[in-house]
Amino acid sequence: MPLELYDRDATYSILNEEEVARVRELRRRYPGRKSAILPALWILQGRQGILTAEGMREVARALDVPSAAVEAVASFYSMYFFKPHGRYAVEVCTNLSCHLRGSTEILRRFEDRVGCLAGATSEDGAITLLEVECMGACGGAPAVQVNHRFFEGMTAAKVDQLVDDLRADRVDLHRLPTGAEVAERETLVDLANPGANRVPLPARGSAGPVVDLVKSGEVLEGREHPAERGYVQAPSPPTQPPPAPRGEEARA
Repeated sequence: MPLELYDRDATYSILNEEEVARVRELRRRYPGRKSAILPALWILQGRQGILTAEGMREVARALDVPSAAVEAVASFYSMYFFKPHGRYAVEVCTNLSCHLRGSTEILRRFEDRVGCLAGATSEDGAITLLEVECMGACGGAPAVQVNHRFFEGMTAAKVDQLVDDLRADRVDLHRLPTGAEVAERETLVDLANPGANRVPLPARGSAGPVVDLVKSGEVLEGREHPAERGYVQAPSPPTQPPPAPRGEEARA
């Protein structure tokens, strides 16, 4: 693959001059340019709400690194969005400490009240529900994060109140840009395969069924790729009736 070369004088169509200057300042803070990719992507996501192929290429150009390096870093972390989402991102931790304090039930309560499964967005477009790994709030388990603000010691009653408050915009939180308008004019990327723009995601994931070995032994079947955290539990197989007796057994 040929080395990517960038025109340093080319104009930017997504990042503005101030943001490009901030990205370049980040680049100077580190001995290696790739170390600045994470905070530079936050700048991009703050503008667009999501990370698109065009946006990541501009970040790569501002950092003077290959665009593949930017996409590879972006795809590793769950804090970045690759598709439109709600103005409130509700992240429910289901890692060990929270799991032992009942976070699975908390997640199911959110699914019931929000009206969608983890990995999806409510019909009114207000809330995107996500299941995430440890957020470092083990002392307040079960913990939830909404638009980067922690809510700890969650109970079913607290879930109900929080969802009602979010829908009524009564919580003092900054609202995330949803990325809906950006998605209409720019190229979305496949989270599991950076660079594979606009490739349909296989219904059961690129590796087939997914088994959650920590939280249950049940097979999880995805409506979208498992890496996008949108899944439903596969239905149990129907109970088969016992075979009809044959031969001597039938006559007996």
